[in-house]
Amino acid sequence: MKLNNKLFKKQGYIHIEDVIPTQLLKLARREAINLKRNKVSELGKDREWGTGTYWRGIEMASKLNENLMMCYINPFMQQIVPVFLETQNLWLFNDQVVVKLPNEDFIFPEHHDNQYGPDPEGALNGDFQTINFMWVLTNCSKESGALEIKNNKTGEWDLIEAKAGDMIAVDGNTLHRSGKNTTDKPRA
Repeated sequence: MKLNNKLFKKQGYIHIEDVIPTQLLKLARREAINLKRNKVSELGKDREWGTGTYWRGIEMASKLNENLMMCYINPFMQQIVPVFLETQNLWLFNDQVVVKLPNEDFIFPEHHDNQYGPDPEGALNGDFQTINFMWVLTNCSKESGALEIKNNKTGEWDLIEAKAGDMIAVDGNTLHRSGKNTTDKPRA
């Protein structure tokens, strides 16, 4: 597995192909899709963690599913994350399940993850770094609501049509967005 931290720093993101071990991929896909299906009826209701309300993205998913927590802290992640954060001192801040059900009216407008954190100004000033390590659990096409990332090097929006088993690492200050899933299959 070749990890390119220099490219990550230039672009503000990196697409790492075919990196998630098969058994973890199957487990995470099953658990994430089932969690979304089970929680969609809770939209708008109060919850204990995250923003305090259920919405279409499921924040703090590991509080609801121990198997997902085991995926997030798996030794394979402990090999990848320090390369990009450049430290062995790692913290899991907000794990999230983002599943777009078939034809679900669920988009992410342009944003950067640090704008939702506890100290957006400190993140922009470089006081600390966050990285979103997105596991691609299903093949993602433009039609399914694939991720688009504003490349910090080119200033252009890059469409990432990733395959199941890929991972996309996005710096917390890098703009990204995704559209609606217009297919008849879940996008996870």
